[in-house]
Amino acid sequence: MNSKQFETAKMCLKVVTPINTADGIVLGAKDYLYDSSRQKVYFLNLHQWHMFIYKHMLLEKYESYLANFRDKQSLLEWLRMQGYDIDDVRTVITSEAQATVNLMDNEKKKTLNDINRHIQQPDGSLYVPGSSIKGVFRTAILYSLLQKRQDIKVKYWRQIQEKISSNYFKPYRDFNKLISDLENELLHTLRLVDGDIHSNNAVYSAMRGLQVSDTYASRNMQTAILQKVDGGFDKFGKASPKKLPIFRECMLPKAELFFDVKIEKAVMSTIGINTVDDLLKATHSFFAAVTDLLQQAFEKEYQEAFQGVAAGNMFLGGNTGFLSKTLLAMLAPDKDTAKNTIKVLLDKSFKNHKHLLRDKIIAPRTLKCTNYNGKLMLMGVAEVRKV
Repeated sequence: MNSKQFETAKMCLKVVTPINTADGIVLGAKDYLYDSSRQKVYFLNLHQWHMFIYKHMLLEKYESYLANFRDKQSLLEWLRMQGYDIDDVRTVITSEAQATVNLMDNEKKKTLNDINRHIQQPDGSLYVPGSSIKGVFRTAILYSLLQKRQDIKVKYWRQIQEKISSNYFKPYRDFNKLISDLENELLHTLRLVDGDIHSNNAVYSAMRGLQVSDTYASRNMQTAILQKVDGGFDKFGKASPKKLPIFRECMLPKAELFFDVKIEKAVMSTIGINTVDDLLKATHSFFAAVTDLLQQAFEKEYQEAFQGVAAGNMFLGGNTGFLSKTLLAMLAPDKDTAKNTIKVLLDKSFKNHKHLLRDKIIAPRTLKCTNYNGKLMLMGVAEVRKV
């Protein structure tokens, strides 16, 4: 392999604030063991758990428990009523996670509602898919390209405003189509047939020149079940964080994972990326732009949530917010115009959330946070660097 044509690098992904990359599996309160006295959640191998039920002739009682479950008795409480405890089912437990008491406003409640698990390998080890990391790189590259193409920004911002003001606007269809067109115009830079360019076919995309592996399996990584907190304001403009009944299994600050990046220079250079350092520079620039928007709106009342965030260079995973996942605010000519347009878009998409009425300082109006170790933190901040 000609090193002049490619650059490969081993990368480190360090967790700065809690990160959840969901696998689509949501566990109900009767699908895990929650021990509030030990502040632990124990996850089960369902096949082995059912074998335990059969072996100890608990099937009829277990079926009755499931049929009559009303979120008043946890699975662990039921297990203890049968004469067993955590130590008796160690062989059916695949992993455990912290679940601190201060997550719960009502200590009498014995469950944590539904839990969104972090994605895992078949052996139970945690990882982050390369596609998730590449998606962050993709958005950052688009942001970098937009800084050099004012004509593109004006063109697509005009189209967005026209679409949103239309009585026939369909948020998911029309907005996604506009963003797709924008990506094609900026990223589909490869001329493969008769000089054709900007084709909708992904084979024309310069992103073909970037390969990102999944992170290497991380066994015995500690996780915590953390509650979603929306940081907003009361009617007097004071901080008014709201705990929501949504729980996620999260990787914790200081954890490190590793992955590989490979750049095909001739391809990626068509979108201004010649080295891994260029990729990291674009990533940090987009992260800084999003963070600046959030700080302008929230930092005065939510200083604690921004502590340590400057160590990161990307937002990753779930509950990181609308602004970290889209370029809409970056297309706008100024932040006030961005706010006014975004709240119209969100109001048409989520009518019950009252964005037109409540998004006064920024749109969306909430800071996506969680509580960890007694502190309010932004969700999903990571630092990616070369090793």
